[in-house]
This record gives sequence, structure tokens and C-alpha cells, in this order.
Amino acid sequence: MTLLAARAGRITPFYVMEVVKEAARLQAAGKSIIHMSIGEPDFSAPPAVRQAAEAALAQGQTAYTAALGLDTLRQRIADHYRHAFGVTIDAERVVVTAGASAALLLTMAALIEQGHEVLMPDPSY
Repeated sequence: MTLLAARAGRITPFYVMEVVKEAARLQAAGKSIIHMSIGEPDFSAPPAVRQAAEAALAQGQTAYTAALGLDTLRQRIADHYRHAFGVTIDAERVVVTAGASAALLLTMAALIEQGHEVLMPDPSY
């Protein structure tokens, strides 16, 4: 018998994903759906991105990346900010996440102390 921690029973669903599942169900039933719930674009990656991904796969680049993102990507992002906005950012301060949820979690963890209160609109992401 597997016992879960008591807090496991207090975990609420990630409601945005529930909305996505319901939209997919309705779409499969023939309803016309405009997807606006999770920020994922309704178009595929540009050809240059797909080609780079294919090349990386062909070269065997299938392992996990560094937790903060690829060093070269972080440097290119820092360079972009310097060229586009005249802002110098050390690449060490750039973090690349897979989606906004991880970025929001890391940001809040860095800025909010335990016991502090945060006002959030409802509904919210």
C-alpha cells in the first residue's frame, strides 16, 4: 500500500490544462475552437528552427540541457538585449525555461519570502 503525504490531497488541478483538455474534447466533437488558453501559438516553428532541431537530432544532441539553459543561447539572449536595447546583461543572469510556468515559479521564489502576501487577480494565469 502506497501512502501519500497529506498535502497531496490539497493539490488543486492546473486549471489551464483542464481548459485545454475540454477544448480538445469539444474540437474532437466537431466544435470550432479558438485556442487562447496556454499561450502556445497556433502555428508551427519557423523553417530555420525546424532545420536547427533536425540538425541537432542528427548530431545526437538528445540529452538534457543545463538546468539554466544552453550557455550559448543565454549568451545570444544577452547579446540581443545589448544590441536591441543598449542594456548590458551578464549571460550568467539569463535563465531559459520551457514555458512561462517555470519562469513564473522561479521568479516568485526569488522575490517573495515565506509568509509574505501576494495579491493576484482571479482569473489569472
